[in-house]
Amino acid sequence: MEWIENKFNVNFTLDACATHENTKAFSYISESDDALTSHWFSYGGAVWLNPPVGLDGGGEKQRAFVKKAIVEVKAGRAKQVFCLIPARTDTALFHDDIMPNASAIFFIRSRIYYKRGEGHIMCAPFPAMLVVFEQLEKSVPLQSLLTKCFSLTIPIDARRWIE
Repeated sequence: MEWIENKFNVNFTLDACATHENTKAFSYISESDDALTSHWFSYGGAVWLNPPVGLDGGGEKQRAFVKKAIVEVKAGRAKQVFCLIPARTDTALFHDDIMPNASAIFFIRSRIYYKRGEGHIMCAPFPAMLVVFEQLEKSVPLQSLLTKCFSLTIPIDARRWIE
């Protein structure tokens, strides 16, 4: 997280999908707070979003979280939302929701490792992407895929387990 904050010059002030044990910001929305119905006030900073994947939520829940991120940015409650999700470019989520609304998409080289519980570390079974949604100063027509998508290599010394 520190590397991402430094790389993009952001300060994450809200984690929109977290627990007290794994939050990446000083303020967070837990499952019981229901991030899909809550407003995401980021107090001038950026929002970190790592929605449930696989057995914890899957595609429909991810799509609901991405749509919520878009709504919160458009409503002005979140200046920026950085969303870490599986890089599934063949889905309706990618083509209908992410491409028209993202300001940038970073395809992450190599797999992300997650820490599950006490000492259990697992490699994600899918490639990941970091999608950025943000308020733009003025309306900009949809950028071309080549100017919107990038490759992101996180240095080995900056890689830590995502809890």
